[in-house]
Amino acid sequence: MELKKYKLSEVATFEISNVDKKTKAGELSVHLCNFTDVYYNWAVTEAMEDSFMVATASDNQIKKLSLRKGQVAITKDSETRHDIGIPTYIANDFDNTVLGYHCALITPNPEMLDGRYLNAYLNSSLAKEYFANNASGSGMRYSLPVDAIKNILLYLPSIEVQREIGKIFSDIDRKIALNREINRNLPLAA
Repeated sequence: MELKKYKLSEVATFEISNVDKKTKAGELSVHLCNFTDVYYNWAVTEAMEDSFMVATASDNQIKKLSLRKGQVAITKDSETRHDIGIPTYIANDFDNTVLGYHCALITPNPEMLDGRYLNAYLNSSLAKEYFANNASGSGMRYSLPVDAIKNILLYLPSIEVQREIGKIFSDIDRKIALNREINRNLPLAA
C-alpha cells in the first residue's frame, strides 16, 4: 500500500473556536460541544446533542464552527501538554450545535482525506507525541499553536483505503458504546 505524505493544511481546513460558555444579548442560542465532549468521546453523535450546554454565538461563529458530518474536532488548550490534540469524529450533521472554546474544528477535503481515518490517525501515539512536543506554554496552561496544527504530517493511503480503515474504527467504537449501554442497564448483583 502506497502512502503519500501531506501537511494537514494541504488536505483540510480548520477553524479555532472562540465560542465561550456565556449567553450574550444579540446572539443566537446554540448547543455547545465543549472541550470535555471532544476529549472523552471517539465520536460526537446526534444522540449527545441534548446533553450539550446551551450558550449563544454570533452569525459568523455559527457559520464557521457548526458541526457537520465528516469533520474532526480537537482539543487545543489545556492544563497539560498531553491533553491537547485529542480528537473526536463528528458523526452527524447538527442543526444548531457549534464547537466551543479551547478546541479546533478540522474539515477534510473529502476527495483526499476521510474524517474517520483522520480521527484514528490523530489518536495514534505518533500524533499525540507530535502535539505534546509542539505545545507552547508552561505551568498553568498549554496551547497548540496554529502552525503546529497546520503542519502535522499525515501519511495517507488512497481515499478508498482511508474509508475502509475509518469504517473499521467506527464500527469498533459503536460496539464499545453499545457494550457500555448494556453494562449500565444490567442489574447489580446482590
